[in-house]
Amino acid sequence: MKIISYKKAFRIIIVVLCTALSLIAALVILVDPFFQYHKPLSCFHYVIDNQISQNPGMIKNFDYDSVILGSSMTVNFDTLLFDETMGLNTIKLSVNAAYPLDISTYLELIQEYNSDIETVFIGIDPLNYHAEPGIMAYGCPEYLCDDNLFNDVSYLFNRDVIREYIIKPQLKKADTPLNQAYWSWMYMGYGKETIALSYTAPEMTGVTLPADSFMDNTIFNMENYIQPHIENMEDTKFVIFFPPYSILYWYNCMAEGSIPAYMAEIGEIMGRLLAYPNVEIYFFQNNYEYITNLEHYCDYTHYNHDMNDYMTYCFADGTYRVTEADYREVLQKMQDWLLAFDYESCWP
Repeated sequence: MKIISYKKAFRIIIVVLCTALSLIAALVILVDPFFQYHKPLSCFHYVIDNQISQNPGMIKNFDYDSVILGSSMTVNFDTLLFDETMGLNTIKLSVNAAYPLDISTYLELIQEYNSDIETVFIGIDPLNYHAEPGIMAYGCPEYLCDDNLFNDVSYLFNRDVIREYIIKPQLKKADTPLNQAYWSWMYMGYGKETIALSYTAPEMTGVTLPADSFMDNTIFNMENYIQPHIENMEDTKFVIFFPPYSILYWYNCMAEGSIPAYMAEIGEIMGRLLAYPNVEIYFFQNNYEYITNLEHYCDYTHYNHDMNDYMTYCFADGTYRVTEADYREVLQKMQDWLLAFDYESCWP
């Protein structure tokens, strides 16, 4: 009798366990906070603050005709403004510290799940484009980037997913408007006093790096991670932009003697991209009045939300666009200006 009771108890435990696991999985699939199976449902609350885990699902299941790709320089774009100014239904797929391989990984997913993509906006940070090939900021979890249901256990039975992205948002009735996904730097303090907490004026090295110092890695990253997608997506317009770092960023470059190398790298990137008829390039780094006013910045590179709005208007009307005919002159003028600038006037 005891043996039978033990067997019966074991079966009950197994049934209860399987039922509990099935209910947990059903809950995750129903709410789906990482959008692996469907778009957000109006009856639930969603917090969108996890770039690595939520971007792949947004690519797979959201409705959109354009995307924004890039680093933290892109997080404060308001996608509603893209609709108002250009008539585009845009989603933002920012990855903090994005490298070319991060951009390439997302472009592969986009081509797989949305063959009708109209426009791709890509913010380029030159520092990351001459990084060692193969580097990614965080990587893309395989179980979120593929359609293999068997490895979804990492999502379906994830304690943090259930607690932080299902239970808490419902209890707090917290929602992230899609146009404000990943907004962050707008909540920071701005100005010289804030920047002083994290920035120290550099010592001049007195050396000048060769102009081709960054070229090998830049060429490899462009030829392997960016240009193939532009060639494969010939019916898609690529809007490439260089965001405006503050003068303190260039102060550092001046100190290490890398300004000619940076300008050469940017020129190499522009020259390669402008050879494609489906590419437009916008260069905001020579907005001298803006970059020398540290009230716009919360550190030496991150600008306020107003600049993201301004860049959006520029994409619509062509302001700060550079072409094959003038990009070399634009870069040469900026190099001359940077080399002659009195940096201590902004940061004594």
